[in-house]
Amino acid sequence: MNKDWQLLTFPNQADLSHARAQYHQAIQNVAAVGRSFLPANDEDENANLEWDFDLQRIVGRWVEADIKFRSSISMQKFEVYLVDENLQTISSISMQDIRQTDVMVWLEHELSKLGAEFSKLSLAYPYAIPEYPTAKKEAFHIENMAGSIELSKLYHNTALLLHGIMKKEENGSAIKCWPHHFDIAARITLLDTGDPETSRSINMGMSPGDKYYDEPYFYCSPWPYPTKNLIDLSEVLGHWHQDEWVGAVLPVSQLSDLNLIQDQRRAVMNFYSTALKFLKEVL
Repeated sequence: MNKDWQLLTFPNQADLSHARAQYHQAIQNVAAVGRSFLPANDEDENANLEWDFDLQRIVGRWVEADIKFRSSISMQKFEVYLVDENLQTISSISMQDIRQTDVMVWLEHELSKLGAEFSKLSLAYPYAIPEYPTAKKEAFHIENMAGSIELSKLYHNTALLLHGIMKKEENGSAIKCWPHHFDIAARITLLDTGDPETSRSINMGMSPGDKYYDEPYFYCSPWPYPTKNLIDLSEVLGHWHQDEWVGAVLPVSQLSDLNLIQDQRRAVMNFYSTALKFLKEVL
């Protein structure tokens, strides 16, 4: 099992942004398997994903058919896989230069061989994502895999740090990748009233980029949002985001001068630890 920090190399930002757009659309295929075959949930948990340290992929939920299987996607190879309980590959398909509909046809064909009712398979998702060209029958294509490989490292590294943090938290959640925003995150519940509006919690994770930041960033966001007496985060290379949501943010570009594994890991852990300690005090 690979449980070491993977050195970030900070490729061209345009390559990172392009890879993010390709994968945000591509992971909808992986999420579709759980969403189509598992019982529906108000929070869309049947479609959530996670990082697999052994496979080095984003993986979907397990589904029972003639055999137990799950879908997954590699950001190092730009391929989608179906694997069994022993993590053996049942089938795989390269995403390069094929369309979204091609992937779904492949999925239907492979699911039928596994005894799953392939007619249930649907790509419909209960949220809006950016209107990527790949959703309009344009083929997937990544010209430079450097951005794709860097994203893979970011998901791995974030899952690694969150795993260590959540082990120490009494009410820490599982670490999940959510296909809606394509972020990977975990939640620490400080107070559970049974009502999301009055409960208190802290979400920690990494976003590959969005409408707020055109680059990946680590974040620590509380509920409810604090609005006063926010501490200075400049010493841990972060700042407070306060547009539509409030949270501590560490853009990946802030780490670009750090070329050693231990320095990169320490910087992100210092950011998480500082933000978490403060938010626990004010919530």
